[in-house]
Amino acid sequence: MGQIKFAAAQTKQTKFACADYRTIDFLKFCLATRLATRSFLTLALTCSLFLCFSVNFISSAVAAPSQLAENIGTSAQSDRVPPKVVKAVIADLSQQQNISPDKLKVTKYSRESWSDGCLGLPQPEEICSQAIVEGWRVVVSDGSQKWIYRTDNSGRNVRLESPKISKVKI
Repeated sequence: MGQIKFAAAQTKQTKFACADYRTIDFLKFCLATRLATRSFLTLALTCSLFLCFSVNFISSAVAAPSQLAENIGTSAQSDRVPPKVVKAVIADLSQQQNISPDKLKVTKYSRESWSDGCLGLPQPEEICSQAIVEGWRVVVSDGSQKWIYRTDNSGRNVRLESPKISKVKI
């Protein structure tokens, strides 16, 4: 009556002599947990190595200022107003004054550094970034009047100087 029968249980990798099936299930659980732990540790180590190396690569990918100047080239140092700036100014003036763009001509321009993101011309209640903005001062004429515009280097920010001052008879 007190005898325990031993049954041989065989898994894919190991042969066990077990007292009953609960022991087999426990051993399978232990093996699965051990494999999961190894997999988790492997994943954690791989991620940490990846992060360490990627941070090193990112920090080494920053160009030195001398390299930046070489990559920008002479076009950024040009004293000629970019065509996209002229196009933006003429489009804005044409829309505001209802004048055909063909009748407008840039008569004068100069490279400028504006004191803020509003190009020194903030609107009421407008919040402007407090950084120097490189850009252009562009004078446009239709032959009888002239308007003075301020822009950034890209022509995305275009502002008409005070219309009462800028709209001068020639």
